[in-house]
Amino acid sequence: MRRNIFKNPGIIRQMGKDSSNTNTGNNLSVASFHRINPAVRPVKTGAPTVLLLISLLLASVSIFAEPIALQSFENTAEDSWNYTANPSGAVPYFWGRTNQTIGGADAQSGNWYWASWLMEDNEASLTFDNVSINPGAQNSLNLYYFTKNLNPATDEIKICLEYDTGSEWNNWFQLLYNTQAWSLFSINIPQGASTVRVKILIHYDNPNMDKYAHFDNFKVQTGEAEFTAPIIYNTSVVQRTDGSGLVDIAYDLFDANGDLCEVNLKLSNDGGNSFDYIPNPANLSGDIGENIVPGTVKSIVWDAGAENIDFDGNQYVLRLTVEDGIYLPPPENFVFVEGGTVAGITVGDFYIDKYELTQAEYETVMGHNPSSSYGVGPDYPVYYVSWFKAIEYCNRRSLQEGIPPCYSYLDYGSNPDNWPAGWNTSYQNHVNVSCDWNAIGYRLPTEAEWEYAARGGLETHGYTYSGSNDIDEVAWYSGNNSPSGTKQVGSKLPNELGIYDMSGNVFEWCWDIYSGTHRVRRGGGWNNDANDCTVSYGNIYIATYSYYNLGFRVCRVSP
Repeated sequence: MRRNIFKNPGIIRQMGKDSSNTNTGNNLSVASFHRINPAVRPVKTGAPTVLLLISLLLASVSIFAEPIALQSFENTAEDSWNYTANPSGAVPYFWGRTNQTIGGADAQSGNWYWASWLMEDNEASLTFDNVSINPGAQNSLNLYYFTKNLNPATDEIKICLEYDTGSEWNNWFQLLYNTQAWSLFSINIPQGASTVRVKILIHYDNPNMDKYAHFDNFKVQTGEAEFTAPIIYNTSVVQRTDGSGLVDIAYDLFDANGDLCEVNLKLSNDGGNSFDYIPNPANLSGDIGENIVPGTVKSIVWDAGAENIDFDGNQYVLRLTVEDGIYLPPPENFVFVEGGTVAGITVGDFYIDKYELTQAEYETVMGHNPSSSYGVGPDYPVYYVSWFKAIEYCNRRSLQEGIPPCYSYLDYGSNPDNWPAGWNTSYQNHVNVSCDWNAIGYRLPTEAEWEYAARGGLETHGYTYSGSNDIDEVAWYSGNNSPSGTKQVGSKLPNELGIYDMSGNVFEWCWDIYSGTHRVRRGGGWNNDANDCTVSYGNIYIATYSYYNLGFRVCRVSP
């Protein structure tokens, strides 16, 4: 019998401008990814807890690349790579070249790019002609794409590469659904291939004026992909409960070049702050060590019992490392918080939003604004939000951006659409929510992370309030709040890390459980006195509670 104690919710995906990307194809890995590190240990619940980290080193960058075929949609002599658009001509939606700003995008370079808009439940494609390439050279495909507001559950955006002159399209790679900036897709073409053809396919399931998918600068070149690195994903850890002391680790491994990889394992017993323990190689078997062939369903068996490692009642993090890789860039308006120890609080590195979550941000993801009467506007903090709603927001935002969510509800997975009716109506259900501390999606900070950031981290000056001993400089509270209500985020001075409103304006939900029945909130609100706005003060509420001075901010794990 086995007990599943951790499962990564899905493939790790790169996002952001000029970023690389993973795929769900058959035999190649797109240039790839990042090292992740949970910022603080999970709350102890008495049940065994084991987490798995994936670590990847810095990727190589190709600087010697000779173009073979190019299509930049500028209609210049250099645009030699011919393509066929389907549909073509007049259609009830836009699928074609443009030099206009559509959905916030201009051309990645030059003046023209290929755009889609108002697709209204239609499918469209771009099919590029076969290109002859030198089978003895290393060749690669690179292109840029921009997506916004596509729904991973209902929409499609993917690319196919085939290395023959046939007509079948089978080797598909998934693109990201919500980059909101031009992002790089880069992949090595297998050596030995003498031709390559490419197809882009998009499909919008529901009409939506705010969905966009644009493309620019398709290029086949001699040389490596812009980034080449192996990637580990679909990881899981299972501790056997038969008394054997064995731990089963499973993962998938892709490498853009098909090179052999080196995979190693380390252990932390302090929630991921340090990884000082290396298991005895004699107690490891399977796909571990040097010369690991890329592929799916890789497995490692670790005899932890032989090393007297007892997972029961302890918090362990396993770090699985593979050579090469790049890290996920921080989201806009996020601040990097370097880990360490301040005022007896120890955390690892993480990113946190410099602002409290705004009403505009909440409405974009959730479709409505719950705030009313106590400060309303796109740049005001959202309030009247329960802990359950904050959790739901985090997962929905992660799904919209195409990155693995952090939270799951019982065995219903991480998509809130699949959670049972009434999951968020009883405060007792809060214990059914679990957090995947490896996932790179959005989540609430732990109480330790929150206070560490509020104190200014390693830059702390020891202030009473977040950023000052003079509360009026950094906080909206009962002593300076007229007219009564919340105020625009970031309108007071920031703290030592450049984070705003961690004292006052609205209380902020944290992840932590208190006494088994409540969740923690920190920071004080616009109607609280100064004592409630210190960096050391906090209180608790049940997870269904919402109030006119209660909101939240989000964080992410750090590379």
